[in-house]
Amino acid sequence: MPTLADIILPEHVAWLETTSKDEALSELLSLLSRSRAVKDPVALRSAVLAREVLMSTGVGYGVAVPHAKIPTVESFVVAVGVIPEGLAYGSSVDDAPVRLIVMIAGPDHAQEGYLKLLSAVMKFIKSEKGKVLSCTSAQDICRFGKRYPVDLPAAALPVKPESKRA
Repeated sequence: MPTLADIILPEHVAWLETTSKDEALSELLSLLSRSRAVKDPVALRSAVLAREVLMSTGVGYGVAVPHAKIPTVESFVVAVGVIPEGLAYGSSVDDAPVRLIVMIAGPDHAQEGYLKLLSAVMKFIKSEKGKVLSCTSAQDICRFGKRYPVDLPAAALPVKPESKRA
């Protein structure tokens, strides 16, 4: 069975220096937009930002999980942003600065897979947040994901290696 380590790829992990929510989301969207699974980066950006307008994806305790499912994303992709200094995110749960953002993008027809992935991501965050925040390499963060199975078909997983867009 696949694990989060098959979905959270090192090239989609970043340490963010910004104190702006919009800049943090833009940086993570830029990482995901390089994936071959994302056919329309502009549509993904619009969907993620529209979701934030609808309601903040800050889940409290210094964590945010922005997400979107759209027709132009062919398989699930996840980006992780670590913000050592934290940033104001506008969480509807608490006012804690967000230090960890896990962004999820997926196909609009894969609701069941999305819920399975979201469940695994939330278990990962709950158990590994402290370790993730103290990591110094993307590979270490990805390695923690090996403990979290995600029951997704192979077609729903990111294609490796990821191609880079100019």
